[in-house]
Amino acid sequence: MRIEYIIIIAVIVLIVGICFCLAIASFGYDRFYDNLVALSKVTIENSGLTAYDYVQAVNATKFGSKLEIVAVSGMTDDAYGGGKVFLSQNTLQSNSVASFAIISHELGHALQDKEGKLKKLIIFRKLIRFLGFLFVPLLVVGLVLFLIGNFWLTEGSFWLIGIILMSGAGFSILLALLLKIVTISIEKDASKRALVLLESVLNKNELKMAKKLLNSAKLTYWGDFFRAIFGWTRLTKKGKIFFK
Repeated sequence: MRIEYIIIIAVIVLIVGICFCLAIASFGYDRFYDNLVALSKVTIENSGLTAYDYVQAVNATKFGSKLEIVAVSGMTDDAYGGGKVFLSQNTLQSNSVASFAIISHELGHALQDKEGKLKKLIIFRKLIRFLGFLFVPLLVVGLVLFLIGNFWLTEGSFWLIGIILMSGAGFSILLALLLKIVTISIEKDASKRALVLLESVLNKNELKMAKKLLNSAKLTYWGDFFRAIFGWTRLTKKGKIFFK
């Protein structure tokens, strides 16, 4: 094959890949929300089991009832942290497929925490947050020193110090993007654990719907990653590189 054809094919593949990433960045959350609303209207076959009873049962069998269940407002405010499962009123009061999937995902995070898999992520996230505060100062000071050393001074190592500082700023961005990749992996693992927990309470069709919702939730994290990369192009919504 001629080199010209190889270059053309590579460019086409690159363009298609970028368009795919931009689509996820722009519409990933919308797809998740649509699935969430749809499956919030689908009740599980075991109508006698409430979401709250399910949480309490898993808490007793998997955590020795040590988890604290905290009710919060909002439809998508469900989360886990510090031994506490934060669940929205909509989730706790519903026996829909969506509520059981969401609860199980947060319980998946709780299982990760129990095994110590979240500790390194928390430390890494604090480091990235700290580097986020230093990013602008490192970039500005580095650029100033580089310009001073390169254009106004014939001696000294200002330009080298400037390059080092700007490199530090660039490295912090790479670490922030790496954290997002690690976060996606953590979320994927939590969803896998959720599906295992759900096998005992959902039938085959309900489990399939729950898996669909959890997969669409994973796209929101990929969307966040792609927005951080392409947000500056204005082809998608602006994303945050550093976790706040």
